[in-house]
Amino acid sequence: KLLINEVNPDNPGGGEDAEYIELLYTGRTRFDLQGYWLVLYNGKNSQAYRVLDLSGHHTDELGYFLVGSSAMSPAPMIRLPPNTIQNGADAVALYYSNTTLYTVNAAVTAEGLVDAVVYTSRMPEKADQLVKVLVPGQSILYENDSHSTEDESLSRCHSLSTKLQSSFQVTTVTPLGENFCSSSSALGPPAIRISELCLAGGATPYRFVELEGKPGTSLGGVSLVFFSGKEGKACASIPLRGTIGATGLFMFALDGGHGHDGTNLTFKDISAASEGSSAIAVYSTSVIPGGTKATSENLVDALVYTCEPSTAEGHLDFLGPSYAVPCKDGRPVSLSRCACGNASTELQFAVSDPTPGLQNSCPQHAFAVDLHLCLLTPNCSTWTLHHRRMLQSLGRVLVSSLEEKCSCGVSELYLQEMNLTCVGSLVKVWGQVWARQPEQQQSIETWRQDFLASPHPFSVDGSALKTSPECIAPKNPLSVSHSSASFQGWEIALFVVGSLLLVFLLVSLAFYFIKRHPQNYTNIEMNDCGEIAADF
Repeated sequence: KLLINEVNPDNPGGGEDAEYIELLYTGRTRFDLQGYWLVLYNGKNSQAYRVLDLSGHHTDELGYFLVGSSAMSPAPMIRLPPNTIQNGADAVALYYSNTTLYTVNAAVTAEGLVDAVVYTSRMPEKADQLVKVLVPGQSILYENDSHSTEDESLSRCHSLSTKLQSSFQVTTVTPLGENFCSSSSALGPPAIRISELCLAGGATPYRFVELEGKPGTSLGGVSLVFFSGKEGKACASIPLRGTIGATGLFMFALDGGHGHDGTNLTFKDISAASEGSSAIAVYSTSVIPGGTKATSENLVDALVYTCEPSTAEGHLDFLGPSYAVPCKDGRPVSLSRCACGNASTELQFAVSDPTPGLQNSCPQHAFAVDLHLCLLTPNCSTWTLHHRRMLQSLGRVLVSSLEEKCSCGVSELYLQEMNLTCVGSLVKVWGQVWARQPEQQQSIETWRQDFLASPHPFSVDGSALKTSPECIAPKNPLSVSHSSASFQGWEIALFVVGSLLLVFLLVSLAFYFIKRHPQNYTNIEMNDCGEIAADF
């Protein structure tokens, strides 16, 4: 994924000619910035004062992209006049959109937001509206100029999470290079992460939380906190104890159950909320009082989940993407961390079967089903202008349709390499649906065929759609067998025609030969006449 990696909004002295913003593609390779925008916001009026369209640009071979003052070194990819980046309280926001939604003097928006940093170099100043929209529930970052006698910046050191202020700390400047983080805050995955959350449907007493980390890692001073979605407040907090086991997993049961390590925790009602979202989070503190609002301070990892997917903003959105889980039936279902898909995706969890203390059950490329759809729409403008949003909405509709058909436990992470184009009134969609095992793969293939054959229209983000046969290419064995049979018929026909032509050719040659060479009896008659004349 692409994110903001370093911000240097203020330089020592009055020159203000070495300010810069550094982006980083976490895939650590050259990355096309088509569709991305960088917007600078003024904290006093919460309006954009500079808008940069990054389309047509790309990162360097290490994934870095630099926007900065024209006189600075190394040379930025996009040059700005000196003193362009304001000192604060202000904000830098990274967006993705295929339309020109972002203009100078436009009010701050979360539409298409990928990452953001709200900062100040002067302690008393605030930017409450920027914080509320871009990084809700968090605190403004302070670029403390007392950190060093040299120039300093706000550098990403603590996590690769987007829209998370606590990921940054003040360091010395490192444009187009590795951030100069202290060894204790080196950029990388947290020491302890949520690996799996099992939510029981109905009356099934089968719930657990599984953490992962390096074997022997202590859980002392760490808390597991549950948040309700209505107000985003903590409804329970559990101080952890013990260490990560030899398998790298720490699993404990809830509702009075026993984990494989003997941990006994009692906590009721952590099933996915029927209204809004709920969340489970790991904090590097031993005490989180009940009723405390969710915060990014001391946050280690978090997982947001819901029964009813919604595009509306919630109190827990800043903790990460919300994962929809099937809640209607009574079978237990897990959200499992899965290392699959594109490096650029924010999704890290997939709906799966519970695997307490074992390797997570994740979708695999080996069980992929190709997806090629043609959909008829009255108007392409929405699909073109809001490409990313419509693609995500379509993904949710496809997953919902698939789950309704097979009830086989799928989520958005099962959709891989999805993309679309829209020309005229035809939306062409391509990608893959991965499965966890062959049985699920067969169910997905059955759904695909039924979906393509369905005459019923459906809606994606208010846009009416209907399947079109234009993209359907027969690939089943029956089609191949029919094609083979047809080919054998052509062989027979060609053989018959060829044989007739050969016979005709032979007859023609024979007739020609006879014409050129008269029969022997004529020669005999001539010879006899000659002999008689000679005798005479």
